[in-house]
Amino acid sequence: MHISAMKNLDVREIRKACGLTQRELASEMGVNLSTVWRWENVSPPSGPARALLAAMADREKSLPKKGRAA
Repeated sequence: MHISAMKNLDVREIRKACGLTQRELASEMGVNLSTVWRWENVSPPSGPARALLAAMADREKSLPKKGRAA
């Protein structure tokens, strides 16, 4: 998926799909916990953070769902 096509990037949805807490996502991305909260509640990320989250979303969509045959 192209990043420009992801106008409504849902950070909370991506984070939960990856099975991460806000604290874990912040640690993985090298940002403060308050930054993840802001992305989820105020304004979505831009630049490299947006690209990384878009890649995470694509990865989660390509993985087989639990309980289903691959």
